[in-house]
Amino acid sequence: MRQEITDELRETDQTSIDLVLKKIAERAAITEHHPDGPVEEFKWLRECGALSIVLPGRSLDFNLPKTPELLRLLKAVGKANLSVGRIFEGHVNTLYLIHLYAEEEQRQKWYKEVEERGYLFGVWNTQAADGISFLADGSDFIIKGSKTFCSGAAIVNRALISGDIDRNGEKGWQLLIINMEDLPQGRIDRKSWKPLGMKASGSYKVDFSGYRITEKDLLARPGTYLTQPYFNAGAIRFAAVHLGGAEAIAEHTLSYLKELRRTEDPFQQMRIYNIMSELTTGQLWLNRTGKYYDKWVAAESQDQALIAFSNMTRTVIEEICLKIMDESNRCVGARGLMEPFALERLHRDLTFYLRQPAPDATRLKAAEFFIQNDFTFDDDI
Repeated sequence: MRQEITDELRETDQTSIDLVLKKIAERAAITEHHPDGPVEEFKWLRECGALSIVLPGRSLDFNLPKTPELLRLLKAVGKANLSVGRIFEGHVNTLYLIHLYAEEEQRQKWYKEVEERGYLFGVWNTQAADGISFLADGSDFIIKGSKTFCSGAAIVNRALISGDIDRNGEKGWQLLIINMEDLPQGRIDRKSWKPLGMKASGSYKVDFSGYRITEKDLLARPGTYLTQPYFNAGAIRFAAVHLGGAEAIAEHTLSYLKELRRTEDPFQQMRIYNIMSELTTGQLWLNRTGKYYDKWVAAESQDQALIAFSNMTRTVIEEICLKIMDESNRCVGARGLMEPFALERLHRDLTFYLRQPAPDATRLKAAEFFIQNDFTFDDDI
């Protein structure tokens, strides 16, 4: 089920990205066992312009209403390799936070690092009991503590992390940018990542203790990270990557059945129908949520509606992915879920990646919106 990334990407951009994604998909089984993760993949994404595609003047410039196209790109990268999609989504997420909150001088500096040096950015917010704290040292701060689930830790050049700070009398969750080349490689705990799937994402634990930050490293004021609707509505980006993984499972399932000449079986036909209808439903949700995002962010008038619809998009796509995996399992049986078939890895990766924080609370939050508001989603977009 091939779909163009976007009708509005320049033809040269689209052709280059399509070729790179094809190479990424072909290499996925090897990349899973590479000690440093998808190094080659991000070299290719850098060369085809994907890392800078959301910057000013580029095809998916954040200043333009291009969210549906961006979601299709994220889905396409996830379809090629979910681990690459996870890291790429983190890069896009970081650049969006910089777009929203950075001072002009900071924005120009970090954009230039992407544009001219091809730097890869990442955002790491999760932490355990030994999370981030700050020790004031004059006008600077010294970091103490770690982050967990740091996707792409071995290859990210600039990491956006967060921690609770008391800064100039203001307290709250503070965003800051870390230069990863200034952090000793020994601070990356490579033994900390032993997941069911998504191995190639290299989502290690990283200890930032002793790292000195100055005012120029701090992004926005304390508490800004939780600003709505951007905080919750951002879930639509990783949901797009999830759906890309489900699309890959759908395609590999159908190819497997064709190879075995089982597509004439009416039971298999019914399963394929179920898979493809679910996949189509997911794409319709992505298209609609992308349009709502652009419309309502510009209007600055429907923040709670956007959060509710984004929450529904995230959870509906989760359910769609689970249904597609279940039908795929029934289609291919035990033999199809063994190496060297790609479905073995795809099922592991998507199963693990779908485990995002607070899925039940997300559903309750959406329900609360409809209980408290007389609201229906219109079709005027």
